[in-house]
Amino acid sequence: MSYTQPLNLRRRAVFALYGPGAALLLLGLALGKRDDKAINRIPLQVRMASSALVLACALLLWRGEDRPERLAGYVAVGMGCGFLGDLIMAEVIPLPEHVLFGMLTFGVGHGWYMRALLDRARADARRSTQLRQLAARARWTALGTAWVVALVGWWALVRNPKIGPALNYGALVYALLLSSMSGLAAALAAQDRRYLPVAFGGALFLASDMLLASRLFRATHFPQIGDVVWMTYIAGQALIVGGMGLAED
Repeated sequence: MSYTQPLNLRRRAVFALYGPGAALLLLGLALGKRDDKAINRIPLQVRMASSALVLACALLLWRGEDRPERLAGYVAVGMGCGFLGDLIMAEVIPLPEHVLFGMLTFGVGHGWYMRALLDRARADARRSTQLRQLAARARWTALGTAWVVALVGWWALVRNPKIGPALNYGALVYALLLSSMSGLAAALAAQDRRYLPVAFGGALFLASDMLLASRLFRATHFPQIGDVVWMTYIAGQALIVGGMGLAED
């Protein structure tokens, strides 16, 4: 059986899972009750269910492990860390300093995403010297831009001298790690347009986490800020998982 046939079957299966996930979120947004702090309207159970559905998609796409890079497996592990991080940040898994533990868990996930992105870029770059040169230029340009965005965002929106240095600088390290993943996704998209959804997903993930960190560390608030954070975050995760898993060789 050719690779194209199972890929098409997985594409339909992924869309079949993403559809209910999107419907759950929209229903939660429309019908959910705003909490006492006016942060969320989408219920916690719906948010966790949508994350679990994206993880299910990542695991389904792991069937593409016969690829030399095994990138679908790396992405599945990354999304697994994301789902665990969601449970920690929502305090479904009670831990002391849940924000730090959440950042650590997500950071590990970003490492796996970065491995998948680098492996995919290197595999494409082997095809010609011109592609290798393009990949190198795109990578360093995208990473430099992403790091600047992360530094400026951390300084302007997150850094708070009134809280401990561990959280402040932990947030900076995490922002640089997340921006590295986002930058590598943008570089891969510049090299191969099939990965534009992945680049957009990385950008959404970075924007979501900057807003979340601003809420946690600077007490930034507007009505339903939590829903905005979640919708941009889960859309970013879905685009990374789907964009990496469904791009044809």
